[in-house]
Amino acid sequence: LCSVRYTGVAGAAFRQEQHRRTVPPGQEETVTMTVAYSEYGPHVGDQDALKLTVAGAVEETGQVVAKELRVRLHSPELTLTLLAPAVVGQETPVQVVFQNPLPDTLSGATLRMEGAGISCPKPIPI
Repeated sequence: LCSVRYTGVAGAAFRQEQHRRTVPPGQEETVTMTVAYSEYGPHVGDQDALKLTVAGAVEETGQVVAKELRVRLHSPELTLTLLAPAVVGQETPVQVVFQNPLPDTLSGATLRMEGAGISCPKPIPI
């Protein structure tokens, strides 16, 4: 498992596992891997993805199979709600909601609002 930058460049692997299984004829075998944010978080940036590469070998035949999966990480959304009717030339209260999905506290964030009639948006520290 490694991170992949938005440019397509892969980072160093930060997790590797090896499993050995015996699979009877006509049967299938499942291997599950759970990756916590605390493990992948330090390796990914804003527009990165995770790349999982799996390779298997059949001892009896020497046949090798491989598969790659890229998982794009989605950023949480902001919810915007007008709290009063919007009237030209008057201030309009807007509610902005952001829920932190991470187990870590976020700090140092700012909110910038842009739009028609907003000539100089000022960052609002959160």
